[in-house]
Amino acid sequence: MPEANESKKPQEIGRLVQLAYLIVFLGLCSWAKDFLLPIVLAALISFLVAPLVSRLEQWGFHSILAVFAVVAVDFALIGAVCTTVSMETLDLVNSLPKYSDNIRARWEAIQKAPQGPMNAAFRNVGELIAELSKSSSPNQTSRYQFEPAKVQIVNGTGDMLSMLRSGMAPVFAPAASFAVVVVLVVFMLLERKRLRDRFLRIIGKSHVVTSALAVDEAGSRLSRFLLVQLQVNTGFAIAVGVGLYLIGIPNAILWAILTLVLRFLPYVGIWISAFFPLALSVAISTSWKEPSLTVLLYVSLELFTNNVIEPIVLGGSTGVSSLAVIVSALFWTWLWGPVGLLLATPLTACLVVLGLYFPAFHFWSVLLASDPPTTAEANLIRLLTESRLPEAKALVHESTGMILSAATAENLVVPTIRMIENGRFPGSSAAESKRQIYEQMREIIDELKIERDEAVEQKPDSCKVFIVPFTAEGDELVGWILTRLLEVEGVTAEVLSWRALRSEKVEELREMQPRWILLSAIEARSALAVGKMARSIKMVLPETVILIGLWSLPPQGGARVIRKITESSVGGVYTSMEEAVRGIASLVSTASEKTHSDLADQPILSNLRDEDAMRD
Repeated sequence: MPEANESKKPQEIGRLVQLAYLIVFLGLCSWAKDFLLPIVLAALISFLVAPLVSRLEQWGFHSILAVFAVVAVDFALIGAVCTTVSMETLDLVNSLPKYSDNIRARWEAIQKAPQGPMNAAFRNVGELIAELSKSSSPNQTSRYQFEPAKVQIVNGTGDMLSMLRSGMAPVFAPAASFAVVVVLVVFMLLERKRLRDRFLRIIGKSHVVTSALAVDEAGSRLSRFLLVQLQVNTGFAIAVGVGLYLIGIPNAILWAILTLVLRFLPYVGIWISAFFPLALSVAISTSWKEPSLTVLLYVSLELFTNNVIEPIVLGGSTGVSSLAVIVSALFWTWLWGPVGLLLATPLTACLVVLGLYFPAFHFWSVLLASDPPTTAEANLIRLLTESRLPEAKALVHESTGMILSAATAENLVVPTIRMIENGRFPGSSAAESKRQIYEQMREIIDELKIERDEAVEQKPDSCKVFIVPFTAEGDELVGWILTRLLEVEGVTAEVLSWRALRSEKVEELREMQPRWILLSAIEARSALAVGKMARSIKMVLPETVILIGLWSLPPQGGARVIRKITESSVGGVYTSMEEAVRGIASLVSTASEKTHSDLADQPILSNLRDEDAMRD
């Protein structure tokens, strides 16, 4: 018992330290709000327009020209929108006196309505306004009317400067913030690749691959989300503008632009934007037809967009659950005000991505993700850690139906191994625990059956595929599962031992002279290092086709890593079991058919040679 208590003390101290870091971080965010907000806004805009800059660079534009072209067009559009909003707002303010009689008639009609809670509330508001208006009556102000005015002679130049300074102060602060954001956006776009590399250097070499995957996936998620959300909001705003114009609501362009901007605020933005045209429809109409149509327009468009459009075009682009979006919106609004509400979804999405790659943030991924990590693999690891093998077998048999297929391996077995090798399973991550878990997993997987197709022809042994585990036992276990799946396709495969040193593996491959080699890597940090091993094997066996299986590489954010690996003359990179089985079977089948055709041609050539010899 004392030893158990002593082992718990470091964990409790570590949790307290993490809580202290969190409190200090939140305190800094609140204290440095004025400094951080322009930087965060500029980063958000950079994520939005970075795909456009990259597209122009792919078309042959210089990076500086591409950045300035995109920034100039974007901020010109923003300026045009602001100008349109200003003109529409002035037109609305100047036209309000025309509706004063109708507004007064509406107010009187509401007060004369039958008794009820709402009617009493409106009547109390009317009485309050009347009492406030009495306080500014002529009797109250007459005593100030005949007081002599005080005259003070001041310096004309100083007075003009103070007036100019006080008049420009409300305009100067937003203009200065806007200019700072523009400059930051330009330099972030110009330095986006260097900023990424510097961030990865700060993280350190031990986490550079994991950090690179996290940065790439976060960037791709945010860019796609912002671009698609902008497109959806634009279409929504166009529909709102057309609908309000047909209903007869003045300044429909103003309300459309307001809807486009405010709809970026999750859940509340659309109803804030709907309030103003609804209030205006009540003020200008003599019946309830226009207000009813306005409410119907917004409600129907929002329901159609949320339930039909966004699930199709957005899907799970951010990976954040609806409840997490609401809670994060409340939190960031409390911390940073209205701008925090705008930044809530992107910042929460970054937390979810960090949780997918770093064990320290795994808590946030489970708490905030729309599709949190499934509990099947966590339960399986817990049962195996506690040596409850019969219960673990029952869980696997129930999930797989006693059949080992690419789908079952991808949905349960490979995620379990991935969690083990990336240190996310409950309990200790010591080597002895892993060995115990893997022994039990081999027994479970060995009991699963594979469905062989008798029509599939067995490939010759000359087309055998050698699977080389990169470093860990999990790499060997995934390779062993792959060999069983390749049996269904008639492909023979052999797995080398994970315990052998790299030089010993290369020497063994040199003796075997295989035609096909697959390097198996389950750890996320092995993504780039496995490319170096592929190059070293290629130097020894130049005629061998080398394939790589990166079983922890995500579907999003992995394109950069794959492209860098394929530059080293690698035959192909697979990220899923189904993709690997299909790709290897296709390659081996093509080579086998070619071998058969060559063997079939040899008797014909020999017969021709015999005939020529007889003639001679």
